[in-house]
Amino acid sequence: MQCVAHTTIGGYPIASTVDSYNQWYFMPEDRLIRCRTRGRERLHVEYVYSVTADTLRRRLGRAGFSRASLEEEFREYHDQIRWRQQGDNLHFTGEFAEVYAEAFVSSGSLDDWLNALARAVKNGVTHSGRAAKGFKPTGSLLVNIITGSDKPERYGLEPEHGLLGFPCCSFSNMAVALLEVTAGNTVCELDVTSFIMHRDDTAFDDILGRKEDY
Repeated sequence: MQCVAHTTIGGYPIASTVDSYNQWYFMPEDRLIRCRTRGRERLHVEYVYSVTADTLRRRLGRAGFSRASLEEEFREYHDQIRWRQQGDNLHFTGEFAEVYAEAFVSSGSLDDWLNALARAVKNGVTHSGRAAKGFKPTGSLLVNIITGSDKPERYGLEPEHGLLGFPCCSFSNMAVALLEVTAGNTVCELDVTSFIMHRDDTAFDDILGRKEDY
């Protein structure tokens, strides 16, 4: 069975990984087992790592990821796309390629992109949600880019996260960006339920009272 781990920042998806996962900056003490009802009295057990946005922000900061590191990566990324990507449409494809390329070049401030990211989060606009509807325009060019399907595949700019159009590659700086537009008391989680249920993952064994067989 294919297993998927989901990471969310304030409930907003930043990445999903198939058949493997990285605990990242989540700690064993963040583990939580909860039961939720789905459908008509159907009980669903979830195995997650769960912390507040403020806690995750502090952990990232201690590891060197902050607004300053995001600013630096954003500038390098934006410059590389502008000056090294071949063609008038940069890495964009499809019907709106030219418009998106112009919007990307003209939006040289990180604040422009954070404002668009905040709009996407507030309105619940996600990559997977838009993919299900054929990536119809949202009313904001930068939101379209951030949650779209176009991504650079050259110069080491392949994104490590699921917001393919946001101008930074690293998972941790993308998390910093989301934390910039997320309230400090909201929840950030890594959901590894399918791995515990179907892959004999031992990460929750001590909580479950499982003992290793010798």
